[in-house]
This record gives sequence, structure tokens and C-alpha cells, in this order.
Amino acid sequence: MTRDRRALGPDTRPSPMRYELHGVVSGPEVAEFLTERSSHVRPVLLDGAELVLVPMCPELAADIDLDGPPLDPADDFELLSRWMTAVLTAASRHGPVVYLETEYTGGVGWQSAVVWLDCHVVLGPDVLESGDPFPAVTEPGRGGSPIVRALRYLGVEAVGRHDEFVALGLGRFRSTEQWCAAWSAR
Repeated sequence: MTRDRRALGPDTRPSPMRYELHGVVSGPEVAEFLTERSSHVRPVLLDGAELVLVPMCPELAADIDLDGPPLDPADDFELLSRWMTAVLTAASRHGPVVYLETEYTGGVGWQSAVVWLDCHVVLGPDVLESGDPFPAVTEPGRGGSPIVRALRYLGVEAVGRHDEFVALGLGRFRSTEQWCAAWSAR
């Protein structure tokens, strides 16, 4: 699969119509394991759960050699290297690990997610390409986007009319860069 990144435009600055995120969502035990491997891990506490987001800040990306080949199948992820895949697989001994990537501008975009538990991939890579119909939640805990399905492995539940993504507060910032800045500002 090859994404046409130009459809989203070359401008990566956050805007009200743009959302972009690359990162890991997990429990604090997993984040601690990751912190032991890189001083550039910046966990940010998420809403309503004892979960953190580790955004793929530029320093972390450089630290973990993202120039390596991506996780198979190729092109499901922009930043997930084989090295990072190995680290997240090992980290999953401490609890479930979700790696996610998403980029939307004006409702057009894509998202990918993968989940590890006990050193095994238990979901994914799960991909929603631009142009694919957005999967509806058919009943509580069923259906939804790749990221929503992945977050359920962490025990995240929808709250009222808010899906798991919104309930966890992943819309608090519009870009990975803003999530990285939130860690730095604390």
C-alpha cells in the first residue's frame, strides 16, 4: 500500500482542520521500560485512565533509528522501524502496548494501529486508508476505527457519545509536536 502524502499537503503545521499523531499508548509500567531505553521518552498522562501517551518526538525518533525498514507489511506506518518494533514487543511483557499513527486534514486522511501483549501482536497492523469508509461503532465495544479498536486492548471504554479516542483525551492537542511540547512544559 502506498499513501499519497501530497493529498494532505506539504504543510505540517497544526491547524484547526489538521490532526496528526505518531506515538505509543500504554500503562506507566511500559513507559518506565521505554524510559530505561531512551532518555527521549516523554510520557504524557491521558484523561480518565492510568495510561500515558509517548509521542514520537524528533529526539526519540532520531534516538531509535527510524531510518530502518518499517514493520511488515511495508507502508502501514511512517515511523515504526524494526528496531522500535523489537523494543515495543519486549515492552509488552509489562502490559499491552498500542502504537498508532494518524493524519487527517479536513476529514481526509488515514490511521494505523498495532497492539502487542506478552510479546505477541494481538491486533494489526490495522489500517484505515484515505477513501475507506469510516467504520461505525455498531454497539458498545464493537466496530470503530483501528485506533479505537486498539485502545480497547488497554481497557479504554467509550463514555456516552464519546468514543475511546475522545474519552482518553487524544484530541487534547492537534499534533505530535504539541504533545511533545506539553511534556516539556510540565
